[in-house]
Amino acid sequence: LNHTTSTKQKIATMMRIVTASMAVASTLALAPQMHTQKTLDRRTLGAGLVSAIGALTTTVPGAAHAEAGESPKFSFFGILGNADTFSEGAAYGIDQGAPVYSPYSPFTAREGDSVYKQGNAKEKDFKKKKFADSVKRVGGVSKYIEAKKWEEVRSELERQVYEMRNYMNYLAGDKPEAVAAAKAFYVEMEKVNYLSKKKDQAAAADAYTGMMAALDAYTKLI
Repeated sequence: LNHTTSTKQKIATMMRIVTASMAVASTLALAPQMHTQKTLDRRTLGAGLVSAIGALTTTVPGAAHAEAGESPKFSFFGILGNADTFSEGAAYGIDQGAPVYSPYSPFTAREGDSVYKQGNAKEKDFKKKKFADSVKRVGGVSKYIEAKKWEEVRSELERQVYEMRNYMNYLAGDKPEAVAAAKAFYVEMEKVNYLSKKKDQAAAADAYTGMMAALDAYTKLI
């Protein structure tokens, strides 16, 4: 607590020194110069201001991270004050480990793997994994049809209808055969959903068989 209070007092004192020095500089710059001996050299004054600011930087602790009981830290563009604090790009790139995207950005320039490429290997693998999960879930509705659990059939199909179409359209890409097979599956899937609403077990079971056949045909094309 004493250390924190002492630090705050030093900061306040140095801030008062800097403020007073700047005020004196402004006054002297505007005031008439009566005679040469009493004129304060501007270079000397500037050196004094730099010394005062330098003293301020040495009185403030330099930890990069906040710790319990410490006073707030601040940095002047990553150069003065707590210059080792994270400036989040305020240092205009001079405190970054790699070239930044722009002088006002904390992010590195776009290059190599950082640039998004549609249809990249990782994206395809992700879509395929999600599609495989959807296939498993859709295929599992047969047990609900057998048990006449119509709400479960509809819930599972409706849960998959949006995301599964997204995966299938992506994986089909610009292959006409795959696109056509995907649309055929969507039609069969809607039939199962509709017949489940009608609670027609025999028709729903037949539609389920057609749906899975359409899905199998699509899978072979991707």
